[in-house]
Amino acid sequence: MPEAYFLDTSALFKRYVQEDGSDIVDELFKEDNLFFISSVTLCEVISNLRRLVDVDGIITEKEFNSLRATFLGDVGDGLLDLIELTTVILLESLEIISNKYVTPLDAIQLATALSLPEKPIFVCADRKLLRIAKEYELVVLNPGVGST
Repeated sequence: MPEAYFLDTSALFKRYVQEDGSDIVDELFKEDNLFFISSVTLCEVISNLRRLVDVDGIITEKEFNSLRATFLGDVGDGLLDLIELTTVILLESLEIISNKYVTPLDAIQLATALSLPEKPIFVCADRKLLRIAKEYELVVLNPGVGST
């Protein structure tokens, strides 16, 4: 039976750009698993790819366009199940940030994972967010260091 994974941007980005933990994320995608992402991840991934061109100068415009197309293709093909941002998710994110300091986008990511009827494995490379996700009783995976 396939596992369900919710990938925040820090984890999903490793699928498209080789960095520490990319091998772990690649392994997840080799199996017949279910992958969920928040709709805000669309903007975050594209913005981070753009940063690699404009700020870091480590990929070319052509590479940016290719990586962007691959990512959007994964969404369009249904490999990544896009979870729309709803009022319920926003309200849950407000609860999260009212109890713990976390960035608004991280709170939305966590609230989105918590909105799923069957709790997924929360995949994230941010140790603070992983710690908070555990407090919400999610099983977590840090692709930078394995299971935490």
